[in-house]
Amino acid sequence: LVDLKSTLTLEDQLRKLGGGFEVRVCSTLPVGSGLGTSSILAATLIKAIGLAAGREYDGTSIIHAVLHVEQLLTTGGGWQDQVGGLSGGFKRGQSTPQLPLRVKVNTIDLPAAALELFSRHFVLMFTGKARLAKNLLQNVLRRWASRSAEILRTVGDLKQTAVDLERALREGDIARVGACVSAYWEQKKHMARGDVEPQEVTKVLDVLRPHLFGATLAGAGGGGFLLCITRHPDIQPTLREALLRSGINGTESWTLHAVAVDTIGPIVQYGVVCKS
Repeated sequence: LVDLKSTLTLEDQLRKLGGGFEVRVCSTLPVGSGLGTSSILAATLIKAIGLAAGREYDGTSIIHAVLHVEQLLTTGGGWQDQVGGLSGGFKRGQSTPQLPLRVKVNTIDLPAAALELFSRHFVLMFTGKARLAKNLLQNVLRRWASRSAEILRTVGDLKQTAVDLERALREGDIARVGACVSAYWEQKKHMARGDVEPQEVTKVLDVLRPHLFGATLAGAGGGGFLLCITRHPDIQPTLREALLRSGINGTESWTLHAVAVDTIGPIVQYGVVCKS
């Protein structure tokens, strides 16, 4: 719609299209949730504006367009958030070391019964602590730029964990899914160093360990949502009681949320007003 290299102003380019757009964006998620809201909102905007202008972009185009948006906003995001939000179900994304970047997405097809079972073993806890991903990601990039042996090894481990997790999902092995999620979190902590796991989160994980197969802070860490893979299905009340009995400072405002694996992806509705 807009040519970033054009000598025309944004206003003039929009006039050539017949006018501009009034855009309202809202989300029920808190800022700094770790759930990739900024990338998903950017993808939603690109898709909606494209449709309004009579252009329907495919998923691959939107994934790469959001990458560009994130760089313009200096948020330093990658492509994993929009990959997760632009199609339903579980999927694994990958890219080869080349420029321009090309992202390939493989859908992990699972029967409805398996998706429902996984949903019953997933619980999201909001820590009440927002974090700015940009600051954490800058530290990760600095460590990656060092190309130290330990960092290269950790990146290799992250890739292998994604492969192992896909296999566990396909086999319906919830215990191994939890183990992969925990391994993933340990590897992310190693990449970022610093204060990526708040002290109260560490204490909560120690208290809840008997009830969990695994857990990770969403996104870059530092706060936001904590994803838990439970040993038994539908145990939100048990986790809530354990959290209350723990008396851990800072957890008074924590909230627990059920999870359902989305199988549809973005839904476009016409004539519906966005309300915050």
